[in-house]
Amino acid sequence: MGSPSVLCSIPSLVALLVLALAAPARAGEPALAPDASPAAAPLGLGTPGPFRQLFLDPPLSDARAVATPSFAVRLESANSWSVPSSFGRDGHVVEVQNDVEAEAIALSLRLPWTLFAPGGFRERLATTIRWRITAFWGGFEDGAIEAWHGLVGAYNFQRQHYPRDQIHLRMVEPGGPRAVDLQSGRLSAGDLVLATQALLASGGRAEARGSAPDAPGWGISTRLDLKLPTGALSQAGGSGGVDASLALLGSFELARWVVLHAMIFGSITSPLSSSIALQPRTFHAGTDVSAAFLVGPITLLVEDRYLSALMESGWTSLDGGNNDVYLSSAYISLFRPHNQISFGLRWRNFTLSFSEDFTPGSNPRAYHDWFYNENAPDTVLAIGYTLPL
Repeated sequence: MGSPSVLCSIPSLVALLVLALAAPARAGEPALAPDASPAAAPLGLGTPGPFRQLFLDPPLSDARAVATPSFAVRLESANSWSVPSSFGRDGHVVEVQNDVEAEAIALSLRLPWTLFAPGGFRERLATTIRWRITAFWGGFEDGAIEAWHGLVGAYNFQRQHYPRDQIHLRMVEPGGPRAVDLQSGRLSAGDLVLATQALLASGGRAEARGSAPDAPGWGISTRLDLKLPTGALSQAGGSGGVDASLALLGSFELARWVVLHAMIFGSITSPLSSSIALQPRTFHAGTDVSAAFLVGPITLLVEDRYLSALMESGWTSLDGGNNDVYLSSAYISLFRPHNQISFGLRWRNFTLSFSEDFTPGSNPRAYHDWFYNENAPDTVLAIGYTLPL
């Protein structure tokens, strides 16, 4: 379970949500409008890297009120890569490698509170239940990724020196605690996430394709996400602790063919349920911005997701000054912020997406010193289906 400080902070977040956002509608205030266009909804992707996936990772959602329940299923294929690497701090050494392909089925059930009792403040609230199951294995994508690197002249992160399509997912102290140590494929159940969204304000009239009559053109909401430790750390299913986040979201229809979504959030993260010296930062933050372009029956989506560094600072890469080892290690994915760019194509209830890591920022040990790649995950392919209920 999480630390006492984290668990004590969760009721504070709940109280903040209730006091600020769940107040009943004012007398004479009109009923909230029905759903905006599902065709313009954001991708709703997290960052399915093998270590970030252990912790709460709030996805972007439409900020306008939810009137219709829905069920969504998404198949994700994430390829992550690093060479065996060691990091040191205060006399502790931790070995990390994330050479793995992860195929996940992500499920989510969205329930407006008006399903249980109509009227009042319940029209502003909806809860989404999220859960995933992941198959960790060697995969089949390594050769294609190496071929792409060769075609465009990109750095290959020393992939050519190691066998393709194997699994080596490790976070261990030599002779000590082993948080994760997977050398063979397995199926891992993930943590359960409960996310409750509350509408703060909305207005205008949506004209985008698929919008219900009198749906709002814009909305601002807040959302509280809670992660419950149903997955096992030793199987890379979850961190073993309770995490919580509070987010502010906005959705704005700029024209009938373009809709913008944005989110900013802060998270409180529990330590790993292991005595390993390498632990996550207690507080995380992130932003997510999405643009949906409705072109005939198709929606084109472009999103950018930026997350703060995952693990506590102060660790040093024990690479002996070898830049190739440093760049190909897990150091950047653990101790630097992460930026993920995603492109999506939606037709009816189906959505296909592709994500790539690319983070602007100082990288003096690389040939190009103004950006860096983290490779955890490196590439993510996903196909999803949403069913209104």
